[in-house]
Amino acid sequence: MPRLLLPGLLLLAFCAAGRAQPAPPRPARDAGPPLSTATDSELPDGDEVWAAAQETLAKAGSEPDALRALVTVVNLQRRRGDYTAGLAGARDGLARARRLGEVRLQVDFLYLLGRLHWNLTDYPHSLENHLEELKLAPQLADDSVLARTHGGLGLTYQRYGRDADALRHFSLGLGFAARAGDVRIRSSLMNSLGNYYLGLGRYDQAATIHEQALKLREGYGNRRAIAESLTNLGLIADARGDSAKAIDCLQRALATFEALKYRRYIANTHRRLALVLRKAGRPDEAFAHLQTALPIAVTLESAEVLAEIYQEFALTSEARGDLAAALDHQRKSAAATEQMRNERDRRSMEELRARYGAEQRELEIALLKRGQELQQAELRRRRAQNLTLVAGLAGGVVLLGAVILLQRFRLRAERRLHAVTEHARERAEAAERLKSRLLQIASHDLKVPLTALNATAGLIGRDPGDAAAVRRLAGGIQADTARMRGLVRDFLDAAAMEEGNLQLHAAEHDLAGIARGATESLAAVAAAKNQRLRFVPAPGPLPPVNADGERLRQVFDNLIGNALKFTPPGGEVTVATGEAAGWVYAEVRDSGPGLGPADFAKIFTPHQRLSAKPTGEGEESTGLGLFIARELLTLQGGRLEVRSQPGQGAVFRVHLPVAVRPGAG
Repeated sequence: MPRLLLPGLLLLAFCAAGRAQPAPPRPARDAGPPLSTATDSELPDGDEVWAAAQETLAKAGSEPDALRALVTVVNLQRRRGDYTAGLAGARDGLARARRLGEVRLQVDFLYLLGRLHWNLTDYPHSLENHLEELKLAPQLADDSVLARTHGGLGLTYQRYGRDADALRHFSLGLGFAARAGDVRIRSSLMNSLGNYYLGLGRYDQAATIHEQALKLREGYGNRRAIAESLTNLGLIADARGDSAKAIDCLQRALATFEALKYRRYIANTHRRLALVLRKAGRPDEAFAHLQTALPIAVTLESAEVLAEIYQEFALTSEARGDLAAALDHQRKSAAATEQMRNERDRRSMEELRARYGAEQRELEIALLKRGQELQQAELRRRRAQNLTLVAGLAGGVVLLGAVILLQRFRLRAERRLHAVTEHARERAEAAERLKSRLLQIASHDLKVPLTALNATAGLIGRDPGDAAAVRRLAGGIQADTARMRGLVRDFLDAAAMEEGNLQLHAAEHDLAGIARGATESLAAVAAAKNQRLRFVPAPGPLPPVNADGERLRQVFDNLIGNALKFTPPGGEVTVATGEAAGWVYAEVRDSGPGLGPADFAKIFTPHQRLSAKPTGEGEESTGLGLFIARELLTLQGGRLEVRSQPGQGAVFRVHLPVAVRPGAG
């Protein structure tokens, strides 16, 4: 074997695993159908457009004008990649548009929220906003708006892997765009449809549609849109093996992006040119493009763009025979990918804070309105009393005053009694509903182990002298009683949480140690189902967390037990720990059936069963485990995240903040 071949094979195993079956090229990320209320002008410097939009917002003379200007600002924030500020502005605009009753503005802000969540890969919230948009859009009787709405839904369903739904919405959107005669939205929807076929590897259909979209865009002269179409046609040509055409299309697109000063597009186009040149056997030219792209990417402060460029650097260096540089760039790509994950965690926290702030503002507004209504009611009541008093002065001022005072005291007492009665009734009804739910679950889920206990007792009674059989049956009794004890604990915890009476005892604990202990204790359950259960520790020691150790162990018992329950025999469950941005985490990954969009809407709701079914004989689900796990973490300052797609398993990640010790910085 030549001396250079062995290091090359080792590097391939380290940084290029899984490339034996090349996937279809990833299309240029589609911005979605354009907003008709947002500016579509293309000044040479994007900062001038941004400054003009902010000035228009500052000078708005009325609330509707301010909201229309805010739509433009949020859309520009989305294009510039400032997703956190865009989400905050879109939520604020939607709340204000609802108070005005402006349906058109509500539809615009819902569309922007759907696209912003899509940019952040938060597809459940993207789908939620686009579906709400679809409910309101028909009221406007505007085919262009309906075309845009269906385009956003198509892009979101495509990310879910629901190809049939995506294709249906793209087709509906194209129909509405044709009726409206809106060439811009029609060409954007054709671009989305072309990318849909490109992602499926159906290059002939993709090329035909992208060429039609390019002609439309050339007709109305939007240079950014033309360059996007050229980029996708270049990717199709590369997939077909026509590197010359691919390079020509990408170079034409690059010239446009450079003229417009769109830095993100410039960096990504250099990277795509490098990919095509490398595959065409021209690694030195590819390397030159990457050297041009890297300093531009650094100014973007985008870990995603940097990770992709470093990955292409690694592959190009490998093609040039510089294996040391390839390994170095692969490490940089891994570091940028980890940074990207940290940024997503930060954005999630900022989004939660923004959502909490918006809810608090809505609550304050509702309380102010309620206070005004009560004041007006009090004024009306006093005016009525004054009129009555004046009318009855001739008949006896003293007597009438005494009657009015007595009436006021009586009314106040009745209101207080009514309020107390209503509160007691609501508490009693809630307790009755909880009791009924728990009894229904208990009657169903305790019936099987009780029947098994009764049968086991009968077997022991008939042949008590068979010591081996008695020991085996005693083991079954212990398993059944442990299962019933777990069910009863879940019922009691759920009741305590709904009543607000759950007690926690916090202290410093080692999260990894608790996760490892839960993994080891459930090893026998995994072995019984012929499953592989393994624990992957962090590279180094983790800082402690401040939590209730017993309740934290209960969280991991629930999560690992759920993973084993829904993973088929022969599958794998992995428990891993780590640290990121002031948080310690542990995640449970399984190879089960995964979760669908309908599951995300009810995943943490008590007494709700998901679409996946237990894979073992006699296994049941109460619908309480995930609800209890999330509530226990929330009460301790932590959070529970879930990532899943149908057919690709699920990942549940526990986050807890690092414990702050007295006197620490």
